[in-house]
Amino acid sequence: MVKSDGREDKLRRWVAARSFEEADRVPVLINVGAPFFCQVLGYTLKDFYRNLDLNLKIQLEGSRWAYENLGDDRTGYLKSIEEVSPNLGAVGEGIVWDCQIRLPSEETPWLAPWIIPKFTTPEEIDKLEVPDPKECLKRLERHYKVAFGVEVRAEIPPGIHPPCSAAGSLVGTERLYIYLYKYPDLMHKLFRKLLKSFFVLRDYVDDETGRTTRSIGLSDDHAGYLSEEMYREFVLPYNKQIYERYGKERRRLHMDSPTEHIAEIIRDEYKVDELDLGWQADIVKIKEALDGKVFFNGNMQSRILTTGTYQQIRDAVAHCIYAAAPGGGYYFDMGGETYAGIDVERLRYAIAYAKKIGRYPLKTM
Repeated sequence: MVKSDGREDKLRRWVAARSFEEADRVPVLINVGAPFFCQVLGYTLKDFYRNLDLNLKIQLEGSRWAYENLGDDRTGYLKSIEEVSPNLGAVGEGIVWDCQIRLPSEETPWLAPWIIPKFTTPEEIDKLEVPDPKECLKRLERHYKVAFGVEVRAEIPPGIHPPCSAAGSLVGTERLYIYLYKYPDLMHKLFRKLLKSFFVLRDYVDDETGRTTRSIGLSDDHAGYLSEEMYREFVLPYNKQIYERYGKERRRLHMDSPTEHIAEIIRDEYKVDELDLGWQADIVKIKEALDGKVFFNGNMQSRILTTGTYQQIRDAVAHCIYAAAPGGGYYFDMGGETYAGIDVERLRYAIAYAKKIGRYPLKTM
């Protein structure tokens, strides 16, 4: 078990960083999830995505493992099976629009679930319809049966990504970018349907739970590969409506793609509170654009923690810390989720090094 600071010390760091101030050091929190937990707990993705009991158990035990073994600034862990729900992977669009979904098997135990694009021609794209949430519940229950081999009651329909990334799953990423240039009117029509679908599914959940969504986080990896001009045409009008409708209190954005070219949109148009930054972004430019306005994290490439040297790890950590942490407003993390295949000792080393050099006032070593 890794010795870490007390909860009050961690909370002070988080409060300071979110307030764009400097505490004793830069907060460190590594985004680890199911694939990584499978690795460290001795399971495969097949165990996780094809066995319901293991699906819940791995989430629960993985949360505690991370708290006890990583030594970062997480302030707690899941303590009861009631705190977790079935994790199906990023296949929401596939379930909602009844696509074929590939699952891990005995032959491919480390295959992550993925959607086989269904709407691959302009004619098929034109036929896509806004779904009925009740039908989505039935499709979700069918997917549970296929994946886990047991009956599971679905309470709420799957969530979907914002239009651009949802389209990437349904059309295919290569076709997405080609069709945006080749069939712009058709793609706008598709994106309007996907936006309405987002609203219909989100509002159904609110109605069923008796709540009102006032904080929203979007994951929109595909959108970052568009130029600023294309982004303003095909992404901004749709995402902005989502934020304005559901982000009355908090707004978050995750992008595992280049981001610096749309930093002003993120800051001024979306007015997000938090940005989860992928490793492909230019963190220096991001800091310049978002400093004092948006709390952000990330940017270190996880691949360095597979076969990278310890000097490469130190250089990567230092680049993030020294570029982004002055004045607060940043916490150290990988650029996206830390997946299976990451060397645990290298990860612990990166965390320890970030804590060492991240003490305020920062001093370049």
